[in-house]
Amino acid sequence: MIRIWFNTLLAYLQAPLQTHADRERQEIREEIAFHLSASAEAHQQGGKDPRQSQMLALEEFGDTNHIEQECCNVSLSQHFFWHRLHQLLTLVLIAAVGYFCWFLISDRGTQPAKSATLAPSGFTIAETNGNLTGKVVDTAGEPVSGAHVLAVVKTWPGGAFRQNSFAALTDEEGTFQIDSVYPPGEKYAVQIAAIAEDYLFQSQYISLRQGSLEPFRFELQQSTPLRLRFETEAGAPLEGVSAFPFERTEKNGPEHCIYFCSAKPIIRTSDGEGMVSLSHFQPEEQASVYVRFPGQEWETRQLVIPRGSEPLIITPTDSNQAEGG
Repeated sequence: MIRIWFNTLLAYLQAPLQTHADRERQEIREEIAFHLSASAEAHQQGGKDPRQSQMLALEEFGDTNHIEQECCNVSLSQHFFWHRLHQLLTLVLIAAVGYFCWFLISDRGTQPAKSATLAPSGFTIAETNGNLTGKVVDTAGEPVSGAHVLAVVKTWPGGAFRQNSFAALTDEEGTFQIDSVYPPGEKYAVQIAAIAEDYLFQSQYISLRQGSLEPFRFELQQSTPLRLRFETEAGAPLEGVSAFPFERTEKNGPEHCIYFCSAKPIIRTSDGEGMVSLSHFQPEEQASVYVRFPGQEWETRQLVIPRGSEPLIITPTDSNQAEGG
């Protein structure tokens, strides 16, 4: 019995490290992708064609795999120290339950008063008074109501990193407002996306900065219908598969992305015919979607959006590709 308890304790203590590594790697990849996109867009505005712009951005940035690994190593080295410290404290707690129970109870009495004054940004509520506002319209300038606005705010309180997601729906005038989410007097970054049914989704990234933000404006173009059909290898429809749009790359180079941590409001589930409608892309675009088959983890699938109306067929064993049905 004691051996079973001990093995259970070890499994618990090992889990946070792997969870942290996966999360850090995903966030680093997203950060690199947006830095490359911003650099390529700057080169394109300077007169380079899309392909040259992307190649110059990669050349200036360096080996993305090497940089990703270095960032992960730095993050994990810091987390590994605290993970080991956590293990040590846990063993000490087992050996001296009475003393540390008293310590935790006495310490807990001072914590709420301190944390109650902090916003999710890690700064005080008074400091976190920056609002995200804006408008979503179509190409004719008409408001798009009921559009999802998904925002991710990054802050660095005391040198630590925090990332929080927020969501809103546009009203009848196409406007939105998300109150008190960033500290204007401190450094922060914002990734924000707008997505509506039968429109191409768009995103914007505000790099590390200080000060108040101007209202955002999204001008969404009409999209073409896109249906995904999830099937078994034998061709039987798969019900209950979750999916949402992740990335799209326009023909002239700009990329748009929806962060995984902010995507909950737009997740779709396949019906009894295995069908999901994701009409947020245009033909011949390079695109990525997140999918999760029942009982499995989330994964990305790379798509090339077809011109026809036939659904794209996706099976659990596809190697990150989808075929036209």
